[in-house]
Amino acid sequence: MGESQSKKNRIFENGIKSRDGILLALLGLFLVAIIARLFYVQIVAGGDYADKAATAHTNKITLEAKRGTIYDRNGVVIASDVDATTIYADPQQITDFDGVAQTLADVLGPTTNKTKDDYYKLIDQPDLSFVYILRKADADLASSLKDTLKSQKLDGIHYLSDTKRVYPNGDVGSQLVGNVDVDGNGIAGLELEYNDLVGGTDGVLETERGSKGLPIPDGEISRTDAVDGKDIVTSIDINLQKKAEEALLPVVQEYNAQGGSVTVMDASTGEIYASCSYAKKTSSSSGDSDSDSGSKSKYSLEVGKLWSATDSYEPGSTFKALTATSILTNNADVNTNTTFTVPGALQVYDATIKDSHEHGTETLSLNDIIAQSSNIGTVLASRTVSSDQLYNTYKTFGIGQNPGTDFPGTASGSIKDASSWDPVTAANITFGQGVSVTGMQIVRAYGALEQRGTMHTPHFLMSIPNDQAKTDELTSPLNTSDNVADANVCNEVVSMMKSVVTDGTGKDAAVDGFTVAGKTGTAEVAKSSGGYGNGYIVSFGGWLEGSSSNLVCLVTVQQPHTEAGGGEVCGPVFADIMSFAAERYHIAAQAN
Repeated sequence: MGESQSKKNRIFENGIKSRDGILLALLGLFLVAIIARLFYVQIVAGGDYADKAATAHTNKITLEAKRGTIYDRNGVVIASDVDATTIYADPQQITDFDGVAQTLADVLGPTTNKTKDDYYKLIDQPDLSFVYILRKADADLASSLKDTLKSQKLDGIHYLSDTKRVYPNGDVGSQLVGNVDVDGNGIAGLELEYNDLVGGTDGVLETERGSKGLPIPDGEISRTDAVDGKDIVTSIDINLQKKAEEALLPVVQEYNAQGGSVTVMDASTGEIYASCSYAKKTSSSSGDSDSDSGSKSKYSLEVGKLWSATDSYEPGSTFKALTATSILTNNADVNTNTTFTVPGALQVYDATIKDSHEHGTETLSLNDIIAQSSNIGTVLASRTVSSDQLYNTYKTFGIGQNPGTDFPGTASGSIKDASSWDPVTAANITFGQGVSVTGMQIVRAYGALEQRGTMHTPHFLMSIPNDQAKTDELTSPLNTSDNVADANVCNEVVSMMKSVVTDGTGKDAAVDGFTVAGKTGTAEVAKSSGGYGNGYIVSFGGWLEGSSSNLVCLVTVQQPHTEAGGGEVCGPVFADIMSFAAERYHIAAQAN
């Protein structure tokens, strides 16, 4: 009995020890878990938790950099920042939501078209401590709101010093300059092209909030000041730009065209003085019909979309000047007086090539072919050189290559390699069909003829004031030139281009007191389904030959409702613009 009891006692004691061991083991595991958790929270994830805690007690506000000013070549401001005020609310500070909403509607509503209900929904967000009310408001408007709220003892509305972008010249030059978004970032035109330079670097203001989310007085934690953007000087002459826009618009309206374009460039530097393009508004946006109903269609300067830079087209007869250059460069037996027998039609396999006017078989010199813009004569003359020689000339003049213009979306056009030309393609290309170009490419190529063989890059940027190093860095790729043709050959081609205006298809481009060299163009517009028959693009490009000016001007009109050609439609626009330029720049008819 005593031994049995002793055995039971030992078993009982062992049980207690076993339970104690289990409890100690569990306690040990618990302590290890706590230590591991502390290690994770403080060491492994400490940074993340610290960031979350800081975020819960701080506000971060972007301090927008002031964008640089954009000037025209004469120092006229065409885009700049002015003082503005960004208005925001802290809903956690607002005690009278109805009163604040009503005041916001009364003061800001006429500008924002928002109602009291709109503002009530905006500020009735108690979980937030920062809500934009109006970004980049006029400083006077913000001041009026501040005074009104103060007189009514309404809290919770705050203000940040800010800037906003303004364009003093309105729509003039708008598609070149472009615009910015609400955050002040360039989104089109030169504002986009030079956004990194003009835009600067935004700063950050970090402020502390209390446990209930309320701002702590003088609770600024840190501030990284914004770095303002740099100013730039462009090649644009805003006065010539205005003239170009005013001269072009009535013509595209008169002919109910799909659009029109003008570019004026200094051939000796590549600096673009003016460039614009109008596009017809669609009936859905303007309420106008595209038919010849008698009412004028509406046109717009599409901001950031410059037709001469961003769109390709078949140039038509303006291309013949380059074909003539290739012929005279590669065949010493041909000159401007060399004659060709030109029939009324030319059969090339299954294609029939015709001229714009009916005629019988006639004898035309190369000069006559260019002056009268004969497609047939151009094809026959082009056969005195090889397709490879023609192709090489076109490529040397930059056809099918990006012209390097500093404008977003600049296109390259296209031209097939000569090895792929069949006889019909080879014929068509010589008079500007079956090849696509941009207006900038034609202006650049004509500039090379005006400069007697030296071709420059069309561009807008001229300088960054007070930063010569940056100026050199950015303008060096733009201030490039190439020798693309022999000066004597250019003299012969220019002589023929003078005949275009005195005796040929470009008589309407004449400018009183000056000798004009230029070329007309009328090109069929290809259908998306293939083939032609979608109207015409007409053009005239030229300059005041022998004058003290190096300005080259190209005018195009897309799909006008008329049988008239480039000389009749575009010639008068050219003459109007260049007459204005002659007076503005005191251009002498004869260079010194």
